[in-house]
Amino acid sequence: MDTSPVLPPEAAAFGISFDGRAYHYEQYSYDRLADALDYARLERAKPDFREDPAPRNWKQWAGPTSEERLRMAAHGVVFEGGYYFYGPYRYDLLAAALDYARHEPGLVRAAA
Repeated sequence: MDTSPVLPPEAAAFGISFDGRAYHYEQYSYDRLADALDYARLERAKPDFREDPAPRNWKQWAGPTSEERLRMAAHGVVFEGGYYFYGPYRYDLLAAALDYARHEPGLVRAAA
């Protein structure tokens, strides 16, 4: 039985997707569809808005591959509960966590 939510036409028109855990617009993710819609509306209302022609491929939140785990270890990124963590920050995409880790090396995640 498919339990994924049906996205309203407005969400599809903005390019908002749902990966089974979060709603995504551009490189951002949201826990609530309303937040994704609000952000998409605000972004598109800007006079200098340009739509990204390359669609984003948000993969389901499966764990990282062995190769990805090696890259994560080199930068101090960890994967827990379907998210990537670097220092105090949580990411949906490994690429985003790695980009920030390269930009701000040495952040340590506080013990939970």
